[in-house]
Amino acid sequence: MNPLAYFKIFNNEDCPCGSGKKFKECCKGKPDQQPIQSKKPPEVQIMEQMRKAMVKCCMHPDQSNCNGKIKNAHALQNNKIISLLAGTERHVYTMDKKRQPLIIPIEGEEPEVMVEFSKVSANDATTETCFCDRHDNIAFAVIEKGAPDFDVNSEPMKFVYAYKAFIFEYYKQEVSHKIFQQCFKKRPPVFQLPQMVGLYRVSQLRLKEFEPVKRHFDSEILSGTYNGIETCVITIPERINFANYAFIAPDYDLNGRRIKHTKKGVMHRIAITAFPEDTKSYILLSCLSTEKHIYAKFFEQINNAPLEKIKYYFSMILPLFSENMVLSPVLWNKWDDEIKMAFTFYANLNGETFKRYSIAIGMGLRNAANSKVPFDYSKRGKIDLFKK
Repeated sequence: MNPLAYFKIFNNEDCPCGSGKKFKECCKGKPDQQPIQSKKPPEVQIMEQMRKAMVKCCMHPDQSNCNGKIKNAHALQNNKIISLLAGTERHVYTMDKKRQPLIIPIEGEEPEVMVEFSKVSANDATTETCFCDRHDNIAFAVIEKGAPDFDVNSEPMKFVYAYKAFIFEYYKQEVSHKIFQQCFKKRPPVFQLPQMVGLYRVSQLRLKEFEPVKRHFDSEILSGTYNGIETCVITIPERINFANYAFIAPDYDLNGRRIKHTKKGVMHRIAITAFPEDTKSYILLSCLSTEKHIYAKFFEQINNAPLEKIKYYFSMILPLFSENMVLSPVLWNKWDDEIKMAFTFYANLNGETFKRYSIAIGMGLRNAANSKVPFDYSKRGKIDLFKK
């Protein structure tokens, strides 16, 4: 592939504004519609537009039978998971992208943009306007209010948890892509800058990688079946004080060995959901059955590892993917300001900085696994998600 493709819009590709025309026939050479330059970097402007945007649509494949308003659907169930975390205070701590991000100036470099963890009402945590009322009730019924506790042998439950983690991430990618298109249409010169084209290419690639997964989920949902998903279930014999959902490709296994998740330039991800129940907690890791060969050894390793080693691993890995993390006040208030700041820092990492920290985590996992003296995995460091 031409390396310039990551930094340059070519004449004969579809215009990034979404018109369907070729770039040379559409936005090439168009002037900036907002000539008064904002002091905020373009990526901050996109983030602010996303914060204001209310892209309402139903992601359910049965579009012809949508009914009712597009609602604030919860990626993590309000009446079960969020309520347990919120307790009597009825609030949790999470990254609230509706709030103004912090812009931290760095001498000689682009400013850092950080979204803080904030106190959020239980009713508002992990909500997106991505399902109509009818389909929100139908699609997730097996795990919603009134449903029994999680059953490790229930394929429908495992399927729905995996689908929910995936589809909310897919929706956010769709929104991000649409916002970029709107920004490009208004400000073609600004959004042709190399760093902005890079963001556009990442968005294009992710949607391309997500599409086969979406097709599988859509097909199963329309047929009323729950096949084609492989799930590794971790049972924790106490109630944890956090929850999260993600659709990610972890770089390293429990021993710090690389997971070869990218094949021919395509990244294959797993859906991860961690959640508490009354007396137990669960971490679910799911992938398509067609991708089982990529994660089979990782899943087997987890199934045979001591629980303390598993907790150590996820306390290392999840903070790096903590955009969708929800923390109970109990856990958040046990951390001092330094830990809270570090957790927020990890949650905001991206690009090359993210890669560097991922490599450092891999090294830490290898050092622990190869220690000549048996490593004490119960000592999980300052950011301990399982702190009691």
